[in-house]
Amino acid sequence: MVLCFVQLYAQNSKKVDGVHVKGKQPMVTPWAGNFDKNNPLSEYPRPIMVREKWKNLNGVWAFGETVEGSSIPKSLKNKIVVPFPWESHLSGIQQQLATQRAWYKRSFTVPKDWEGSDVLLHFGAVDFEAKVFVNGKFVGMHKGGYDAFSFNISPFLIAGNNELAVQVFDPGSEAGIAYGKQSNESFSNPQRYAYTPCSGIWQTVWIEPVPKAHITNFTITPNIDAQLIDVLVNAQNSGPNQSVEVLVKEGSDIVSKGEGGLNIPFQVKVPNPKLWSPDSPFLYDVIIKLKDSTQVLDEVTSYTGMRKISIQLVGNLQKIMLNNEFLFQMGPLDQGYWPDGIYTAPTDEALKWDIENIKDWGFNMIRKHIKIEPQRWYYWADKLGVLVWQDMPSTFKKRSEAEKTQFETELTNMVRNNANHPSIIVWVVFNEHWGLYDVNRLTEYTMALDPSRLVIGNSGIDAGKPDIDYEVGHIKDNHSYRPPSVPFASNKRAVVNGEYGAIGYNVEGHVWDLDGPWVHYNYEGKEAATKEYERFIEMIKGFQNEGLSASVYTQWTDVENEMNGLYTYDRKVVKMDKERVKKANESTYTTNNK
Repeated sequence: MVLCFVQLYAQNSKKVDGVHVKGKQPMVTPWAGNFDKNNPLSEYPRPIMVREKWKNLNGVWAFGETVEGSSIPKSLKNKIVVPFPWESHLSGIQQQLATQRAWYKRSFTVPKDWEGSDVLLHFGAVDFEAKVFVNGKFVGMHKGGYDAFSFNISPFLIAGNNELAVQVFDPGSEAGIAYGKQSNESFSNPQRYAYTPCSGIWQTVWIEPVPKAHITNFTITPNIDAQLIDVLVNAQNSGPNQSVEVLVKEGSDIVSKGEGGLNIPFQVKVPNPKLWSPDSPFLYDVIIKLKDSTQVLDEVTSYTGMRKISIQLVGNLQKIMLNNEFLFQMGPLDQGYWPDGIYTAPTDEALKWDIENIKDWGFNMIRKHIKIEPQRWYYWADKLGVLVWQDMPSTFKKRSEAEKTQFETELTNMVRNNANHPSIIVWVVFNEHWGLYDVNRLTEYTMALDPSRLVIGNSGIDAGKPDIDYEVGHIKDNHSYRPPSVPFASNKRAVVNGEYGAIGYNVEGHVWDLDGPWVHYNYEGKEAATKEYERFIEMIKGFQNEGLSASVYTQWTDVENEMNGLYTYDRKVVKMDKERVKKANESTYTTNNK
């Protein structure tokens, strides 16, 4: 597999004098050897809403740089492996394009047993703007680098081979768009805390057949106090006599069932529910059927976890409660970067490995830092049992009015598209004043959009502007690296330490950029780093008496030039004593959990 991939890379481009290569073998993770360029990331891409039939369009596509206003080319000279950003090693391109604009092309066929169905074309995510064509005809356009989108391509299909073409434009970090830690400069000039850009198609592309009248989306909101789920189902081409049936199952046993109308919330009882938590991540299967008076028109399979997240006064302090009980939360800052795929993990097993190992280190939470992951990442978080704080990707730039509108559209999509994942318990609107505006309005908007979760308006209220606290949202969050600290206790909001630590050192042979690795706080090695981690944990346990509900350690792995991870960037070397860190983390759960 690796040899074939290297040949693909060689035919595509000349040697790149960039951070990935530096004249040496690119840094890769252990999963690169299992990488299949013809069938990458072959798992079902949307586990929260499953239909039986689908077809994966990942693999080798034709690819070429272009300019604005260009028409679909007859041929393209290069090949790219979808769904990896064109700057990444695994894409086979590993270049930064001068125009930041490219064409993708491939052919596909529609299975014969899909005849009579509409065909939906799905993109997990494309950074940033995608114009989609089928058989030379314009299908639609989408803007936004982190949210899924789809088109009904049935009117454009022909018998036999069909041609799919996508023109992508990524304006990059110079624009005021949701862009996370990406930086145009970082491809050839590594930065301290800004990383290689991730342009183009970076999540799975796939097609599925659906009936004319079909379920488009739904929301399942657990209510453990009332022992029920609130359900809202939306459908396309629905009629007046159609209804929804919901079955809640535990294994093969039907726990309960309920019926309701389309586009109207209704409730389904879940008697004596088994609760979802990091210690017991129990998931109920949920089957949703769209029906008319005589038949089932469409059916999808999902799941739900019965859990509740809230804040509650304990004494005179607000604390974060899981299932009506206080559980101290300890987790790493996880930026979701991979040296070989950048934004895109090389395999599904790699996604799972990260979450499994985070739990193995004694953590019960992850702060997903200014990146929105593919649906399968959240599936593994739900299934394996870890609490997730989900950041909205930020920008370093001041936004225009149009860019503000785009940001708010993507914020809405982040919440709505991920609303059914029990692992997600916190939405973070802004990070450390980056691209910040209208904090109160957008925090209150997010709280109204999803009343079932907690919201942080600005994570790191002390970062750069310690005099500003917007006093909005459920949680007051400061960033204090060395040593950690606790915000002033509050009877209105829970208090957390949203970033601390950054204990780091270089591991020879596992450094991204030999010319300039950056260590926030440099230590002599594994033993010194572990001792400092243990010292910080003792401080955190003391802060629990001052109302601290959670702490986020920076960070899970090294990322490019940042050398402060628990693992090296390639996930091959452990940088602290794992068992001692695990013991320290677990000691925080018994100190003051009441």
